[in-house]
Amino acid sequence: MQIKVRGLALAWVFFLAFTVPSSADVAQQLTVHLSMFCPPTFVVCQVTPYQEVPGTPAAGHVNFGVIDQPWSFNFETGDPLDWKCDWHCEDYNANFGVGGTFMMDGPDGLTFLGEITSGTAWQNLDIASGALLSFSGEWSNGLSAYGNLLDSYTEQNGPYASLDVYTAPEPASLALMGGGVLAVWGLRRRHS
Repeated sequence: MQIKVRGLALAWVFFLAFTVPSSADVAQQLTVHLSMFCPPTFVVCQVTPYQEVPGTPAAGHVNFGVIDQPWSFNFETGDPLDWKCDWHCEDYNANFGVGGTFMMDGPDGLTFLGEITSGTAWQNLDIASGALLSFSGEWSNGLSAYGNLLDSYTEQNGPYASLDVYTAPEPASLALMGGGVLAVWGLRRRHS
């Protein structure tokens, strides 16, 4: 009887391991590295280093749907920690800390809500502008993630965007999976 119960327990562990997608699998799907030169005819990449007056939040949005990827994001930083602007504000640079919002849409209808954690925004006449920012937050399925974005424009190359997202499985799922592996290892060792 004891062997039968152990066999059923072992079968159940294997069933769960191979049929139920773990949060590690979902986290793998939500970890992404994308970049693209944005089509200039569509407004799929846009960045504003400041809103109306220097020293205000930067904002922008990108939609990777134009390259058949189910990812898009938009952001607005908090006020800059510091900023520099020359006399005519032809050259502008701002540094940001924690604050503002970062929202993202991912595959399968998942959404992400987080905040900007650090970064910089710049503008040089009409030749170049952009924002390079870090963010962290949580997916609508409860998984935590962090990453970086670049939303920029140069006169020579046009609009460009990149997105790096690192999603980690929740600790409870890792503990459950680790516990199952240890249980199987213990049963095998006991029968050896």
